[in-house]
Amino acid sequence: MWEIFQTLSKGGVMMFVNVGVSLTAFTVVIFRVYYLWFKHRMSASAFADSVVAAVDQGNYASAIQACSQKGDHPLAAIAKDVLLKADKSDREIDRAYEHASAREIPRFKRFTAFLPQAGNLATLIGLLGTIQGLIEAFGGAQAEDAAERQAVLAKGITVAFYNTFFGLAIAVFCALTFIIINGRQGLLLEGIETALNRIRERIMERNKALRSARASS
Repeated sequence: MWEIFQTLSKGGVMMFVNVGVSLTAFTVVIFRVYYLWFKHRMSASAFADSVVAAVDQGNYASAIQACSQKGDHPLAAIAKDVLLKADKSDREIDRAYEHASAREIPRFKRFTAFLPQAGNLATLIGLLGTIQGLIEAFGGAQAEDAAERQAVLAKGITVAFYNTFFGLAIAVFCALTFIIINGRQGLLLEGIETALNRIRERIMERNKALRSARASS
């Protein structure tokens, strides 16, 4: 631990600022991995099949119960809001779908967009540290003693290189993890949207059939 602190100290204060950025980014990655790969691990198509089967039987209570059992999964939450409006007009069903999606989808995407921003921030902070090191290095040229000039120059260049490397390393980490997490997020969202469209359209089709049956009787 002491060696790590000494290494960071060689890069100056900006290295410690970037440590804060890196720890925040790492926390976000852990949170999103748990959220996308474990907490919300569910087959959207299988869930839609069970809900559609209940809708076909007119058993909306069973469909709503199935949604409630899935807790705070966005697919279940949006589907539940749609099912609660199943006996209303198509416009109200669409409105319930839109309102629930506007509430749940941003929550589902939460913090993912922070990763590229953290990468950019780490690069800029590293650049500040690099400039700081170069200022120190060129500032040592005013020293009268040659050994002192060489020592100050070496220290300034060390600060510059440490900050450049650390800032770019954080940026690369953020970029790679964002690609992986955003890909997983997009895949899950596609499944959620497909499942919700199936449920919503089946409710509307059943309502239309019931209205037609009433009109013909």
